[in-house]
Amino acid sequence: MDRVDALDLLLCGVATGAQLAWCLALMRSARNRTFGIATLLFLGSNLAFVLFGSPMFRQLVGPGSEALWLVQLGSAGLFWLFVVVLFEDRPLTARGFAPAAVLTLVGLVARFAPPGWASWLWALHNIIGLGAALHAMVVILRSGREDLVEARRRLRVPVLAAVASYAILVSAAQLGQAAGFDADWYGLINVALQAVLGIAGAAVLLEARSEVFGRAAPATAAATAAPDVDAAWLERLGDVMARDALWRREGLTIADLATAVGLPEHRLRRLINDRLGHRNFPSYINQQRIEAAKAVLADPGSAGQTVASIAYDLGFGSLGPFNRAFRDATGQTPTEFRRLALAGSLPIPENPR
Repeated sequence: MDRVDALDLLLCGVATGAQLAWCLALMRSARNRTFGIATLLFLGSNLAFVLFGSPMFRQLVGPGSEALWLVQLGSAGLFWLFVVVLFEDRPLTARGFAPAAVLTLVGLVARFAPPGWASWLWALHNIIGLGAALHAMVVILRSGREDLVEARRRLRVPVLAAVASYAILVSAAQLGQAAGFDADWYGLINVALQAVLGIAGAAVLLEARSEVFGRAAPATAAATAAPDVDAAWLERLGDVMARDALWRREGLTIADLATAVGLPEHRLRRLINDRLGHRNFPSYINQQRIEAAKAVLADPGSAGQTVASIAYDLGFGSLGPFNRAFRDATGQTPTEFRRLALAGSLPIPENPR
């Protein structure tokens, strides 16, 4: 074993240990089972990527490296899933696993394809991975504007933006390899970057708090723990939302609402998070919209109104986001809810209008 091989194996061990440390920190702080699963899947695939990228480790494990190769194929897609679950508080759905599944399928086909096809398929695999990493960065940046958890806004954006940047660099390097620009130092640089990111992540996340990475506290518990000094502003917020129905406005931002209420934006974020238990602004607005939608859907007089027109009337820009938000809130599609409500199987909700 020469010095380069020894350094490669050492860095591989450092990267593995550090990433396992912050994986345990995240799992300890995550009260949300969905986030815990997303964390395990992402870090498992990423560790497989690190270990398979080490020639010395592949030599040590022998045929077992084939299992590592298979697991790491979808790592970019599982990183994307981790980001959307963490930043947008999304539930795990079959659609969320689609990028990882497509990456794995393309990689498997490329592995057994004729050489002429294989190079094109590996290029496609790398392009899909790069696209997933780029979209993850968009989610990170976009969610920062809507996040109501101040500690999460300060901590997660720079940490995960660094990881997303790394994923893009790796994808770009792989594209270079597919184009014929290969270099022996790619693997060593990759594992060195993984070690640095692992140590940095462990330093930050070993004290991860559940309010940053966990799920939202129930509104009743949050309100009980909040100081009474915000009670007047909470009442003012309720009055503005009820009187002006600002939640109907498509594209409403936290800044718009802060202006209407007369509070600085950072204080309004804290008010909605601490007193009402919402971790992001869309969940707060959608709660208002879904309650109104339930009332309209249960009203026999509105039976002729299409679900799409109800969605647009309540401030949703398209039908897809309305269907997802309604299903997340009620466990039913709007059409199913309407059918049961009109049949008398559900109580008629009060319309907030």
